[in-house]
Amino acid sequence: MTTSQTSSPTEPTSGRWNMDIVIAAIVSTVAVAAIFFSRKFPTTGLTTDIGSARFPQIYAGALLVLCAMLVARHWLQGRPKPQAVPEGQVVNVEVRSYRKTFFGVVSSVICLAAMPYLGYGLVTASYLSFLMWLMGMRHKAWNPVLAISIAAVLYVTFSVGLNVPLPIGSLFE
Repeated sequence: MTTSQTSSPTEPTSGRWNMDIVIAAIVSTVAVAAIFFSRKFPTTGLTTDIGSARFPQIYAGALLVLCAMLVARHWLQGRPKPQAVPEGQVVNVEVRSYRKTFFGVVSSVICLAAMPYLGYGLVTASYLSFLMWLMGMRHKAWNPVLAISIAAVLYVTFSVGLNVPLPIGSLFE
């Protein structure tokens, strides 16, 4: 009788780039660019106004902290030592598929392109519902309910709370 063991998905492969480091580098670059370019955002001159650049700078700062934590976790884990597989045991190696990542990125681009035409509410609710389905949450009733709820909370936060106008959509004007 044979038993199967799964190799650790975090085990680095020699000669290949570690995706944790690559992702942290890309996101850090975008965050630094956001901080740099948001410094030139105009201010209103009101004493109570924190400025339009404050939100992107806070968000970019949080991204930099999270990227640093990702790199630190990678370095602190170290390289696990390969374990010898006894004779007769089968090792199942996890095959990574980037198909979900590809569809997630493509759907994000489609969402950004469709928002000026279809508006924030419709695009965001359908986008979030699709992403939940893509990530494995396949409930026919909960996906739309959660997506609409999240879109509504974000709409109230930005439109009412922060007074940021969100796109209505040229088809609905």
